[in-house]
Amino acid sequence: MKNRSPGKKIVSLVGATASGKSAAAILVAQRFSGEVINSDSRLFYRGMEIGTAMPSDVELSSVRHHMVRFLSPNESYSIAEFLAAARQAINDVHTSGTLPVIAGGTGQYVWGLLEGWQVPEIPPDLELRALLEQELEEHGVDALYSRLVQLDADVAAGVDGKNHRRVIRALERIAAGAGTANRTKVDPGFDSLVVGLHVERAELHRRIIARVDEMLAAGWVDEVRRLLDGGVDFDSPALSAIGYRDIAAVVKGKIAIEEARERTIRATNRLVRHQNNWFKQTDPRIKWIDVTDGDLSRLLEPVEAWYRDSN
Repeated sequence: MKNRSPGKKIVSLVGATASGKSAAAILVAQRFSGEVINSDSRLFYRGMEIGTAMPSDVELSSVRHHMVRFLSPNESYSIAEFLAAARQAINDVHTSGTLPVIAGGTGQYVWGLLEGWQVPEIPPDLELRALLEQELEEHGVDALYSRLVQLDADVAAGVDGKNHRRVIRALERIAAGAGTANRTKVDPGFDSLVVGLHVERAELHRRIIARVDEMLAAGWVDEVRRLLDGGVDFDSPALSAIGYRDIAAVVKGKIAIEEARERTIRATNRLVRHQNNWFKQTDPRIKWIDVTDGDLSRLLEPVEAWYRDSN
C-alpha cells in the first residue's frame, strides 16, 4: 500500500489465529530494530494471559510492545479509541526512528489503521440496546446477526455472529450512522507492507486444538476463577473473548470442562472464517507467505526487499 508520505513506513502482519503473528512480529521487530503495536483486541486486557495465548513476559520484553495489557477486564474499548491510541503509538515509534510492526487478527482494527478510517465515537444507545436485548431473548443471536448482514454486510463480516454483545453494538453503530456507507478515509501518513501468514487449514486446525489444550493445561480454569473472584462481571467486555464464558460456566459448575473445550475449538474455527473475510488470499494488498511448516524466517526476505527498495 502506497501513499504520499515517504520515509514513514510500517509493516503489518495479518492472518488467522494460531498462524504465528505474535512470534513473527517479534522476529521482524528484532531484525529491523522495530517496535510491535498490537491490534488483537483480546490482548488489550490484564489478567487474561493464558486464555488469549498472550506472548510470554520474556517475549514481550524482547522488543518493545504497545497496546498490550493496558485495560481492566471490565472496561469497554471502541474501535475509535483504538485507532486514536494506535496512531499515537505509530507516531511515537516513527519519532524514535524505529519501524512500527503491527500484529493482530482483528480485521477492522488493522484496515482501520492502514486505510485511515475516520470512525466517530458513538455513545451507547441504551433504549435501542434494551430493545435488541429483548429481541435476543425472544429470537436468539442468529436473528440479530441476520439483520446485521442485511443492513451492512461489510460490518457483519467483521463481527462474530455468535457474540451477542458485538452484534448488538454493531447494530447500535449502524443505527447511529456509523456503518460502512458513512465511513470516511484519509491518507494514513505512511507506506505499509502487509504480510499475510498462510497456514494450511488442516495444520491450522491442529494448532488450534493444541493451543486450547495447552491453555487448559497451563491453568486457564484458575485464571478465569481469579477474574470472577476479583469482581469481573460475567457479561464484561473482556469475557467476550473466545472461550472465557465457557470456562466461566465450568467454574460455576454449569458445564463440564470437556464441553467447554469443544465449544472453544468450534468458536476458534468460526473466528478463523471471520478473519478470512477480512484477509483474503486474493487481496492484492497482502503479500502472502506460506508458513505451514512453522518457518517464520522466510518472512524476512520480502520485508528486507520492501524496506530496502522503499528507502
